[in-house]
Amino acid sequence: MNKTFLGALFLTQFVLCACNNGSQTSSDETSDKSLDSADAVLDTLHLFEEVEPPVAADELFVDFFFNFASDVKYQSQRIKFPLPMKDNDARLDITRDDWHQFNRFKAQEFYSVIYERESDLELQKDTSVSHVCVQWIELKDEYIEEFNFRRINGKWMLTDIVKEDMKNSPNGSFLKFYSQFVSDSTYQREAIVSPLKFITQQDDPDEPTITEELSLDDWFEMQSDMPVITEVLANIDFGQTCISQNRKKILMEGVSNGLCIKFKFDKIGTQWRLYEVEN
Repeated sequence: MNKTFLGALFLTQFVLCACNNGSQTSSDETSDKSLDSADAVLDTLHLFEEVEPPVAADELFVDFFFNFASDVKYQSQRIKFPLPMKDNDARLDITRDDWHQFNRFKAQEFYSVIYERESDLELQKDTSVSHVCVQWIELKDEYIEEFNFRRINGKWMLTDIVKEDMKNSPNGSFLKFYSQFVSDSTYQREAIVSPLKFITQQDDPDEPTITEELSLDDWFEMQSDMPVITEVLANIDFGQTCISQNRKKILMEGVSNGLCIKFKFDKIGTQWRLYEVEN
């Protein structure tokens, strides 16, 4: 049980017990003390109410997003209701009462960032970024829901949702390949460079990285411990460039497990392939 709740409960019981002592007082005095005690309890409980995260949490989107994704009450404060949603040609306004039907931010274990250049990852630390799109990519059904967040008066707000076919995305061709890659082991085996370069970064930045070459069998054995998403890819677009149609990288990060893996793909002719993994 939450410690703050236990503390508030203990204080409540203590005050109530104090009200029952002193049986020699008059009924009016008892009533007055009871009211005073009740007010004290309310004041005490107020101290344990959840407060909005500090302003610093709005400086970086990732800090804000951690609070937003894990707290339904906080979500309601950071959504501009009615929330407009565009579903191809259809449009609707989502009310506060209906939000739970569209809420995707529940118990997500991993988030990804699809990017092309390593410098694009620096956008996660850029305090000047004012628009971030969180995409729920339905790989099997081939559509994307884009949740657009904008910083308004210093606060990140969810302002609208856009649903579109996956093929219309700038990453559409790659995503179609990726969907088949993670769901079809035979296809995956044909789309991996052999031997596959596997790079391990050391905890100590002064230590050299470890580079291994994996056979296909080694890869499939190791893959079972990796976050290979087969149905819904939760991708965060910080505004990174999307120019190349021949090279893509996916950064896969765990929400609370510290896992961080980069999958690197390139396209030779018409065939995408996985050529390097970095852990």
